[in-house]
Amino acid sequence: MKARAADTFPDTPRNRREIAERWAKGHDTLRIAKSIALTEPEVCRILAHLQDERHAARQQEGAGV
Repeated sequence: MKARAADTFPDTPRNRREIAERWAKGHDTLRIAKSIALTEPEVCRILAHLQDERHAARQQEGAGV
């Protein structure tokens, strides 16, 4: 069975949570990357995926009204 993209390193649930928490506190992507031992592009990709998922959820909520 193929692993879901969200379950493959570096896009793991733990990294997603850490990135989201640090981003919400106002940390920049370079600072986040250094603090969790990822590269800045990896952090940016994970952050973009999180934002895309939240946007899609909002779009679905609006479509159901």
